[in-house]
Amino acid sequence: MAMDASQLKKALKPFRMDESVLEGYIHLYKKFQQGPKIVGRWKSLRSPDAKKLVNYKSLPIPERASLEFGLARLAVCKLNGGLGTSMGCRGAKSAIVVREEKTFVDLVAEQVGELNKKYRADVPLIFMNSFHTHDETERIVGKYRGEPEILSFCQNQYPRLLEDDSGFLNPKKQGAEAWYPPGHGDLYSCLVDKGYLDHLLKEGREYLFVSNADNLGATVDLRILDYVIKKDVPFLMEVTPKTVADTKGGTLYLEKDQIKLLEIANVPAEHIPEFCGQEKFNVFNTNNIWVNLVRLKELLRNGPLDLDVIVNRKQVKNEKVLQLETAVGTALNAFPGAVGLNVPRNRFLPVKKTSDLLLVQSDLFSLERGILKRDLGREEPGLPRINLEDPFNDLKEYQKRIPIAPNIMELDSLEIQGEVRFGGKVTLKGKVRLVSEKKSLRIPKSAVLDNKVVEQ
Repeated sequence: MAMDASQLKKALKPFRMDESVLEGYIHLYKKFQQGPKIVGRWKSLRSPDAKKLVNYKSLPIPERASLEFGLARLAVCKLNGGLGTSMGCRGAKSAIVVREEKTFVDLVAEQVGELNKKYRADVPLIFMNSFHTHDETERIVGKYRGEPEILSFCQNQYPRLLEDDSGFLNPKKQGAEAWYPPGHGDLYSCLVDKGYLDHLLKEGREYLFVSNADNLGATVDLRILDYVIKKDVPFLMEVTPKTVADTKGGTLYLEKDQIKLLEIANVPAEHIPEFCGQEKFNVFNTNNIWVNLVRLKELLRNGPLDLDVIVNRKQVKNEKVLQLETAVGTALNAFPGAVGLNVPRNRFLPVKKTSDLLLVQSDLFSLERGILKRDLGREEPGLPRINLEDPFNDLKEYQKRIPIAPNIMELDSLEIQGEVRFGGKVTLKGKVRLVSEKKSLRIPKSAVLDNKVVEQ
């Protein structure tokens, strides 16, 4: 049963939230009570055509003077609230070692540091952490000593709502479990409330490039920066063509000549299969976002951005709870004149599972100044399909059983499950399937498995 305003404030008292944080949660709760905005006129909705969706290939290569001018107005922000739970980790995902003993945080810091060296710039790097990831991130960034300048802050935390909407978990009994970080849409209010928006504007940083910390393809692209500045774009979202793996990501559509973002929560139930397909909507949101901070400040003068609420259902011990969250990309709908940019797939290289980690650790990639580079020697343009089942989906087990990433330049697909171990560097080609449920299967060092299937 829903709480009215006085009941809500009373139920929130034990959490002793700061006034601005309390107002933010109440705003979110009211939006939740209204329910999701289900989009109408489904048949007429389509992906924007080429005139409305800018193609990355059409962007000119900027001159050196334009680059220096642009970098002086840029800041970079990494959304860094996530844990490595999809890989069986308790800590911050960004603290996982990716390659050459470097974590996600190290790679991002190196990317921005090398960019600054190359162009004699001083682009600052910002990490928005959650209370789950803040301390671990702070320990890693501490070693960079201002090169690049790193600003790191902890986003807000909100109380978990009981599923029946009658109250909240007890913070005295549940401790940290009573709280949650409310998604990366929290960035906008945090920038204001913590003073970062005014600080950046005072320093002349009018543009913010925002992306997920685990997206290793989300580097500063100088062609995009130059385009955003010269065309005076208030908000730009990078999208890329859908594949079968990208069924649930948000997509773009056109409404009254304005580009809008459509999330799965706003789709009528009977049309969700069509939303998830590749015919009606052929691109999806990479969560690489470019924001004009001057325009953001103008919008925020009228109050918080009107972001759609995402209801995330969880279970804490035996209690079913709701987490009311927002996403950074939904701000596109609040910016008149927002732009969608169709970018190459290499701008979207997220590491969500150990199968993704194996890909980026393999010989398909090399590391150059913090940036992952694809090896162009592979004949097949796409990446191989990799499916690591139990116990390989746990990071510690993965590291123990595959101590060195295999050579997969000629691999089409890989499936591994059960008691399988690699004795060292091996080469995998074609279609390889290794399943051993009953006894141990050891692949010796230097072995070459070419279209090999082993099931035992």
